[in-house]
Amino acid sequence: MLNINTQVIEIPEPMFRGWQQTVELIAGIMNLPAALIMRVHHSDVRIFSSNDTTSVISSSLSESKQLSCYCAQVIYNRAELLIEDASQDLTWHFDPNVNADIMAYYGLPLTWPDDQAFGTLCVLDSQAREFTPHCKLLIARFQQSMIADLAILYEKAELLHANRKLQAMLAKKSMALTLSNQALLHEQDSRSALESTLIYQQEYDGLTGIANQLSLVSQMDDMLASVDDDNELAVIYLGIRNFKSINNSYGYAIGDKVLLEVSQRIHQQLTTEYLVARCWGDAFAIVVRDENVVEQVIDLISRLSHAFESTFIIDEYTITTQVCFGIALADSAEDQGIALVEKAEAAMTASKDKGCNYNFFTEELSAVIGERHYLESHLAEALDKHEMSVHYQPMICVKTQRVLGAEALIRWNNPILGAVAPDRFINLAEQNGQILALGNFVLRTAMEQARHWRKSFGNDFFIAVNISPVQLRDDNLVSRIAQLLAYYQLPGSALELEITEGVLLQDEKKVAKSLAGLQKLGVSISLDDFGTGYSSLSYLQKYSFDTLKIDRSFITNLMECDQDKELARAIIAMAKKLNLQVVAEGVETPEQHQFIVEEGCDFGQGYLYGKPVPATMFSAQYLSRLVI
Repeated sequence: MLNINTQVIEIPEPMFRGWQQTVELIAGIMNLPAALIMRVHHSDVRIFSSNDTTSVISSSLSESKQLSCYCAQVIYNRAELLIEDASQDLTWHFDPNVNADIMAYYGLPLTWPDDQAFGTLCVLDSQAREFTPHCKLLIARFQQSMIADLAILYEKAELLHANRKLQAMLAKKSMALTLSNQALLHEQDSRSALESTLIYQQEYDGLTGIANQLSLVSQMDDMLASVDDDNELAVIYLGIRNFKSINNSYGYAIGDKVLLEVSQRIHQQLTTEYLVARCWGDAFAIVVRDENVVEQVIDLISRLSHAFESTFIIDEYTITTQVCFGIALADSAEDQGIALVEKAEAAMTASKDKGCNYNFFTEELSAVIGERHYLESHLAEALDKHEMSVHYQPMICVKTQRVLGAEALIRWNNPILGAVAPDRFINLAEQNGQILALGNFVLRTAMEQARHWRKSFGNDFFIAVNISPVQLRDDNLVSRIAQLLAYYQLPGSALELEITEGVLLQDEKKVAKSLAGLQKLGVSISLDDFGTGYSSLSYLQKYSFDTLKIDRSFITNLMECDQDKELARAIIAMAKKLNLQVVAEGVETPEQHQFIVEEGCDFGQGYLYGKPVPATMFSAQYLSRLVI
């Protein structure tokens, strides 16, 4: 192999455009703000190509020492570098070049055939995030394609170099050049086919095969330009009221088949001038255009409602669906497609709440959307601005009335919004992906506090932390908790993870594997809000739990409702038979306390014993005294 100076090899314009399309596709498919191709220069590594939204990460990304450090390690080791949360990565945690601009990074090396470094193909995010095996495989495919391109260019450079020195071998080298060009064309054809597949996945729903919301909105934006009094436009948003119950009762496989049938029944009522898309979950959107669009919308909703009155026969199950609709009308050509879809969704949610068949979007509902966007904009910076904190509510041993544990509860205090209730931002964080960062914050803060309290007040003290469905889907949850336990020098018994039915409505094998891994660490698993879900008893059969928390709704009316009292008594007795610890939530009166003592509850939690408070107040109010 000849000694080629690869730094002077130029990337041809067609190949560069292909690479530019590659980073745009990677960023779009993986929903990332930045996908980059980095190239080695004489003394540093510089951005060679990037997607259009890279500036979202940082306006001075090209001067980022943190990015340079990451890429330098990939190039030096000739191996991938995976950082899903820089603040928790012990390798980089104390590096002075690491800051909050880049919290997640995944990079692969790009090399010439002689092992000289071209640079890296990498993606990054300002938020902590998981890079799934599918995502890594996608990036690896593009890496292989680019390395093949570099090989072709390198071979061309070798041919040109040899041609200057060995005129006698011109014919042979010309043939090699021809073969190289054929290989380049073949590789470009292969990449073009791959890009077509990715574009299809971007625009169409993988389950039903119909357009997705992104594709629908794009088409709507073109249609809205011609909206006037003679050409009106409306969006119908269709949802299934009982879809969660269907998934829970029959399983996700049957739920998917129901969605396929729903898609087909919708299409049976539509003609070609309608647009239809699956937005997410059980939600579908239909675009209607007509000179009298309101009449068309009401007529279509009537036909769709009638179509869904017939039951679904799926795998010998007879399933009934309950549909509801939201409608948003375009006011002018200035409207935006995504805004209309959001308005129609808000109207559909209102029809669910009201129990009616359909609901038109109104200005009152506009406030709901505005509040969501306003809240989301503040939530995005809440952690970085140190607006989040953790409060602790005591959990007492009902026999001794000693505080043996605390539930860690996240609190948000914004200088503009004030104290924001958790039920206003937790669901929002789960939808926009911030729940992983919030969950990690609570885990780290609570476990650090647990170490302090165990040293000061006894080694039997434990911390209970709620885990969301999104966190449990994280393949790194078990290893991350193992690292935190080791870092804070805590035994697994110092941590209890509380999960609700929503967490369990996922892949059974994956859930069981995660729970088993956590329990192997010694971590206790608690089934929260027991008695309120569809299949709480079945979960006790499927999964291994250590603790059962009786929902506060059974405790609140103990003294007034004999049925609640008997149900609570039965739950406690059943849990004891299954060798489970029992926690009663929502204890607020001495009479309720006396009941759970007599029935053999292990722990009590509620305002009778103490409200959630910051750590310093918790120490002073609860841990400095022997009993509550």
